Amino acid sequence: MQSVELSVKRVRSLMELENKKFLIVNLRFHGDVLLTKPMIDDLKKNYPNALIDLLVFKGTASLLKDDEFINEIIEIETSKELNFWERISSEFSLIRRLRRSNYDFGFFLTTQWRLALISISMIGTKTGAVSDKKREGFLWVNSFTKIFPEAGDNHIVTRNLSALNIFDMYISKNPSLDLSISKKTEIKAADILKSKDLSTKFCVIHPISRREVKLWKKENFIKLIDLLESKGLKVILSSGPDASEVNYVNFLEDNANLRPINIGGQTSLIELAAIIKKADFFIGLDSVASHIAAAVDTPSITLFGPTNAINWRPWSKKSKIICREGDEKFCEDHGHREGKFKKCLCYITPQRVIEELDNLYFNQQEQ
Repeated sequence: MQSVELSVKRVRSLMELENKKFLIVNLRFHGDVLLTKPMIDDLKKNYPNALIDLLVFKGTASLLKDDEFINEIIEIETSKELNFWERISSEFSLIRRLRRSNYDFGFFLTTQWRLALISISMIGTKTGAVSDKKREGFLWVNSFTKIFPEAGDNHIVTRNLSALNIFDMYISKNPSLDLSISKKTEIKAADILKSKDLSTKFCVIHPISRREVKLWKKENFIKLIDLLESKGLKVILSSGPDASEVNYVNFLEDNANLRPINIGGQTSLIELAAIIKKADFFIGLDSVASHIAAAVDTPSITLFGPTNAINWRPWSKKSKIICREGDEKFCEDHGHREGKFKKCLCYITPQRVIEELDNLYFNQQEQ
């Protein structure tokens, strides 16, 4: 009789593992969504047969479209894309959809007030939300089952994983960021490179960020391109599809003495990931492309200005960063400006980047 009871308990335990449903909410940008990947992987280690859905802004989860661990990507428009009545209608439609899904757990990685309403409406779901200095009041805290701490002096990946900890779930000792790329995408990337007559070693430079405060001087990129090309390494310039980004890399291409290959605006993000994966190394700013390089295990250098590199550095041992140190002076162009502009990237010289590359790549090639 006792053995039968134990067998029943084991069956029930296995059923629990198979039937868990999870919702991860990250209403921010491409890089933020990509950094949820270690969390997704650890959820699968806890519950191998779990169904994991993502709730994101439209287009921001495109890098994870080939990930076999994700059941469904639910996309919503940003509020600015809708008028008042469209927002109300869309919000209630979303709430009804999430309630019908009967999630066991919901993890809220951003702090928009609308998420408190969504959590309250998910009756029967255990929900966890990130703490925030602006969200310490009764309403936010009591809209969720539990609250997990903001990043503080930890990386965002570590912060995301701490959401599992509040529900006593397993967390990997050495979590990794691995991006799944389909064979079809790899073939497309190879065709793009072939169309550029690329027959030598190459690096990818992604000189673009959405935010002006994170940009490096164009003349510095041009010097860097010429230095790399003079060393016999082909440079590929990449950017997003926005006209301002394409114009930016076009300017760099036109003004470099040794012309790089320009694929600005010509690839999707996942195709760019496949190209970066084939590169000898990557150079970029604090943007999604640097996180992509980490996710495909390509050696990289990322230039940081006002952003906290402890929280946002690329999640890879092959990633090197150059960031502002406390005793560095403010530049003449931006030192008089307030806020994040004061902490510009002007203190970084092309030679400083080359010195890092010598340690990261060129010295190893000579050995």
